[in-house]
Amino acid sequence: MLGATMQPLNIAELERVTGVGRTTIHHYIRIGLLPPAQKSSRTRAFYDSSHVELLKEIAGLKDKGLNLNEIEAELGPRIEAAQEKRVDLVAMQTEEERKAILEAAAHRFAELGYENTRISDICKDVGITAPLLYGHFPSKRHLFIACFRVYLDWLLPEVVGPIESTTDSAARSVWRLWAGYARQALSPDLQALARVEAFHPESELRPLVRDTYEQMLADPIKELAAERKPGANLGLFDDELVVYGLLGAFENMQMRASWDEKFTVEDVIRNRVTVFLAVRAAYAGRVDLTGEWERLRDLVSDVAARVPKGSSRSKHGRRR
Repeated sequence: MLGATMQPLNIAELERVTGVGRTTIHHYIRIGLLPPAQKSSRTRAFYDSSHVELLKEIAGLKDKGLNLNEIEAELGPRIEAAQEKRVDLVAMQTEEERKAILEAAAHRFAELGYENTRISDICKDVGITAPLLYGHFPSKRHLFIACFRVYLDWLLPEVVGPIESTTDSAARSVWRLWAGYARQALSPDLQALARVEAFHPESELRPLVRDTYEQMLADPIKELAAERKPGANLGLFDDELVVYGLLGAFENMQMRASWDEKFTVEDVIRNRVTVFLAVRAAYAGRVDLTGEWERLRDLVSDVAARVPKGSSRSKHGRRR
């Protein structure tokens, strides 16, 4: 169920907290003793702590013998203040629901995998209906991809200490590779599905995957850029592409190692780290690649110009 909180409350929760029935609550709203509820739909409305406090004060004043007109005069300034200081309860509830759905889904997907996880079970875990879940996530696939970020957040506490305790970008890279393996262990099929959606130009999920990767790689891009020595291998490296390339190298090494027993986890991490060290050496100017690049420059330009245009269709018809 969603976490027990005083903000926001639905009508049943407000009744339970205050002991006041909904008929009375609705009457108090109609006559101006309470601020109106905030509606998210025709059948869903939310109340906040000001409703709880005012209902308790109304009950106390009634016990003292005051009628409703006298109570309204007594509480008038409080009622006006409550209306002026209201937060967006609908947005708050929407965000809380979304977080609860993601957390429950991430646990289910990690335990059962994508195919064996049922939306009905996630709804039961959170205490919501399927239409409400689909109001946040249009499909099971959308929900699964969104869990990518949840897994990153789960793993962050394990790596933030070691990463922040060293200034060595290579050592930081090692800890991020551990996180990559841990993420893969949590959900083996997530990485593959995310790559499929990222490459498909017409995928509705492509922006979500892109945003997740951009958040995940923002710090490594900054760290690699800081390794650059002015003038070293000038114009050869684009920091963002290089970092994405390093991630791709790691994921492909993971893929190859999964096929048989030839390569261990340590083999994958060693090879990926040595690739990073080679890149870092070039950034620092300890390796000069300009001569080699000049030899290949014209060939690269020629080959790049020959790459077929259009990613989803060709002049021969629909891509198969």
